Amino acid sequence: MSLRVFHIVFITVSVALMLYLTAWGVRDFIAARSSLGISMIIFGVTGGASLVWYGMRVFHKLKELP
Repeated sequence: MSLRVFHIVFITVSVALMLYLTAWGVRDFIAARSSLGISMIIFGVTGGASLVWYGMRVFHKLKELP
């Protein structure tokens, strides 16, 4: 497995997990009005956005490799 393929798979799975965490936080907040739900939402959105940013930067750098 090449470095490019590994990063595509890793970033895609990680972003999917962050989306799941965000949805779980929304569901928890709606059900229990807990601060844990808000924390999961914030972490999920921030983590997902950071992973997308990281993925875009890595893909641009990996285009330069042979």
